[in-house]
Amino acid sequence: MFKGWPDVEASWADPGTQGENLKVNEFPTFHLLRLASLAKSCLSREYLDPAGLSVPEWRLIATAALFSPIAFGDITAMTTMDKGQVSRTLRSVQTKGYVATEIVQMERRPNDSAAAPINRVIVSITSSGREIYERVMPKAQRYQAGLIELMSPEERRVVLAVLQRFYRRMAAEAQGD
Repeated sequence: MFKGWPDVEASWADPGTQGENLKVNEFPTFHLLRLASLAKSCLSREYLDPAGLSVPEWRLIATAALFSPIAFGDITAMTTMDKGQVSRTLRSVQTKGYVATEIVQMERRPNDSAAAPINRVIVSITSSGREIYERVMPKAQRYQAGLIELMSPEERRVVLAVLQRFYRRMAAEAQGD
């Protein structure tokens, strides 16, 4: 029978040399994805839904609020959303009046074989965007601080160190290293 939170202590103590002792609901990634899904639901309920925002919209608005004006490509890197998702989200928040865009022509580097200039989309927060950011951000900060306060200072260091190791490993694998 499936439990709400499976007991993984034994399988994590001895996962096997190739992970053969692990069941799918004992995978670290299973727990990370499960937690991410629950986090998204909680964030939406606690402070995004009341503001009429989705998680991607909030990420884009918060990024624009902090770094405006910012290039489209920088938003994709900073939010870890792919170009398609940033594009769709950008159209949504632009329609709501939270950001404005401008096409800026940039010269290519002198050693670039293509002589034609390139266009960059620059995103800027609007006054309405700044207002929604300032309304939502204190709620987001309180909620996030409450999660951090669940951990002792030592647990915070351990959790952060483990998450960073997971990230480095998975990022390297994603890049084919």
